[in-house]
Amino acid sequence: MRNKRSFRRSPGTARIFVLLSIGILFIFTSSLIFGGFFLSMVGLFELIGVTYSSKLGLLLFALLVFMLGFLFEAAAKMIITVSRLAQPSPFVFLLWKSIVYLTFTWLTIYTVDELVRNVTMTLGAEWIFALALVVVDYVFDEKRWQKKNSHE
Repeated sequence: MRNKRSFRRSPGTARIFVLLSIGILFIFTSSLIFGGFFLSMVGLFELIGVTYSSKLGLLLFALLVFMLGFLFEAAAKMIITVSRLAQPSPFVFLLWKSIVYLTFTWLTIYTVDELVRNVTMTLGAEWIFALALVVVDYVFDEKRWQKKNSHE
């Protein structure tokens, strides 16, 4: 059997190296995810005619969408959880869930658009962006894929 040492008993330099490596990996992964979101957002904004005066304003817009999105998504999940108690049919529940997520995503985008003066969106552009975010969220939903794979 190999000699296993606990992390607490490792020398200080080894612990610093491990923690630093994990931190760098976290920053790299977060930057990759946020960068992909940012570049996709810029491309979609060009297609739907959103105007912005600076890249920094656009970066602020993206950061606020992320931060406020977490708050609004929590509220949407609470509404969906409560509405599940009514035991609607699966089709009605899926339709209701989609409407709630789309509405709260639009509310996030509308709020951020009002807060950030450097980005100007029309009402149609807000709804298109909200729909794109909801579709991407649905496509990349891990729980949906885990359920589908567990039945096979």
